[in-house]
Amino acid sequence: MFILFCGFAVVAWVLFRFAAPAQTNEEKRAANRIAKAAAIAQEEQDKLESPAKWIDKTKGTVQLPIDLAMQLVANDYQVKPVQASAVKVEVPYPAGLGLGMPAPAAAASPAATGTASPEVKK
Repeated sequence: MFILFCGFAVVAWVLFRFAAPAQTNEEKRAANRIAKAAAIAQEEQDKLESPAKWIDKTKGTVQLPIDLAMQLVANDYQVKPVQASAVKVEVPYPAGLGLGMPAPAAAASPAATGTASPEVKK
């Protein structure tokens, strides 16, 4: 009886081992996702390392290798003179909460409004 059971177990093992699919659908889908991700990563790496080329001449858009782009930006910042920003920044607090700062209407300079500054008496 034991031999018959062992024989049946061997036959069942052979059938399941060789009749089962080599890859399940999930394994195939996972392999496809990995291959697509690798292809996208390779495409992006090629874009980073590709030679300079025009993307749109009318707009002046150029594709540059990342090393060249970083070098050009660093050179631009080294050539630019250091100066005060021309960006006008408003008080970030609502009127009256300027932590000792005057309200925006009172903060206007006399040169901007065209009026003379009032004298302060002590």
